[in-house]
Amino acid sequence: MRGRRRWRRTGRRAVSPIIGTILMLAITIVAGTILWTFRIYTPPASPTVTFLIRSGGSNPVWGDGTDCSPCSGADATYSLMNTTQIIVATHSPAVIPLTDIDLTFICSNASTGGPTTTLVSGTLANMTWIPGTTGSGGSAPAGSPLLGYCATLKVGGYGGSDDTAYNRLCLFVPINSDQTAILENGDTFILYIHKGNYPLDYSGNAKDCAPGYSGEPCPDGDDYHGAPPWCFTTVGACTIYLTYIGNPSTLLATIPVASLAPPLA
Repeated sequence: MRGRRRWRRTGRRAVSPIIGTILMLAITIVAGTILWTFRIYTPPASPTVTFLIRSGGSNPVWGDGTDCSPCSGADATYSLMNTTQIIVATHSPAVIPLTDIDLTFICSNASTGGPTTTLVSGTLANMTWIPGTTGSGGSAPAGSPLLGYCATLKVGGYGGSDDTAYNRLCLFVPINSDQTAILENGDTFILYIHKGNYPLDYSGNAKDCAPGYSGEPCPDGDDYHGAPPWCFTTVGACTIYLTYIGNPSTLLATIPVASLAPPLA
């Protein structure tokens, strides 16, 4: 009887390590499954873009068919205005869609007695313009952002209409002529600078001429082009914000407009 009891106890000891091993393997497999299922998610890195500023240049005026005659071809004639260019120098990642970069121009010039206003806001894709090839007669593409107020100045609708497109203030010119929809180094944002004078009107329509002028061409009295003078003479009056609106949303640049050109006389 004693021998049987010893044999039975020995058998139990032999089975216990086997059961324990099986349980440990099961726990290890379950633990591995949990770690794989609940792995930590790493969000994508925020894009970065750097810019170069080039001031003191001039560019043809674009706004409507009165700004040029004709508006395309080798014999086209345009009025010129002073401009500042904001040029993409570097960007990361390599592919950033133009639809994912928003440009907003804010006016907050308390010295004019006006409130904080948005002069224009839109994506670079909707502000893309290749002069002489996009649209006709200087007209911006359909769906382009419209101009609003800059403090108390109603830049949008300066001539009585409320549908003034962005291209009387600025335009975005991609370096690739095929208008690829991604950001490239060398892509240029052009901002017109208003010095109190008017671009020329080639239409010969007297109602578009500034007071005291007639004939063709004449100073264009109903088309306000460019950012108002106080944006360049008053620090903090006007600011351009470039924002990546993809995931994650990131402020790419804050550009004080007063830094884009020397003070105007």
